Amino acid sequence: MSKPVVRGVIFDCDGVLVDTETLANAVLTDLLCSYGCPMDVKQTHDFFLGGTLASVGPKMAERFGVTLPDTWISECYAKTFEAFEKDLVPYPDLVPILDLLEARNIPMAIGSNGPHDKMDVSLGKVGIKERFGDRICSAHDVENAKPHPDVYLLAAQKMGVPITDCVVVDDSLNGVRAGVASGATTIGLVDITPESYLREAGADFIAKDHKDLYALLSDWVSSS
Repeated sequence: MSKPVVRGVIFDCDGVLVDTETLANAVLTDLLCSYGCPMDVKQTHDFFLGGTLASVGPKMAERFGVTLPDTWISECYAKTFEAFEKDLVPYPDLVPILDLLEARNIPMAIGSNGPHDKMDVSLGKVGIKERFGDRICSAHDVENAKPHPDVYLLAAQKMGVPITDCVVVDDSLNGVRAGVASGATTIGLVDITPESYLREAGADFIAKDHKDLYALLSDWVSSS
């Protein structure tokens, strides 16, 4: 595949900009177990990575016959935010990517299935929230969550860049599918989800880590 045109870059949040997946997955697993759903961290990952918490209740009812209480989502967020405040640390190789794009005057946005209050906590904790201004988009802002492309289309609109001139970076199957469906060049960033799964989801390129992502973007923006 030839080098893409890069006029804007849209990042997923969890697992791409902030190393939240493992912490959030552990909190969710513990909470589901406490409600009588005998999940382990691998099952929770496989069931829900890249999805929304709203999808968890129906799946637990179907799989275990357990009806989660009406307050469970707010409880999950509270416990997750507590874990973020205590244990969340920045990706060591992320800042050079953001610096590179800013130096080349390439706008950046975020497109996440997570809610704004979660991103406020996680992005604020690692000190990068202000870099994105009002270009932080949640699935709660659009009609359909990933794997639908809505949140990435909104992010491109906020940047004022055609989606076909954007690069999407996502680490989940639903996120990669959303990026592909949007028409953006889509990079699958390997975090918890294996490379082979991201390729099967349709990723145009694979970055094995943030250093690899920097190398890809540096090559593309240097020739754009």
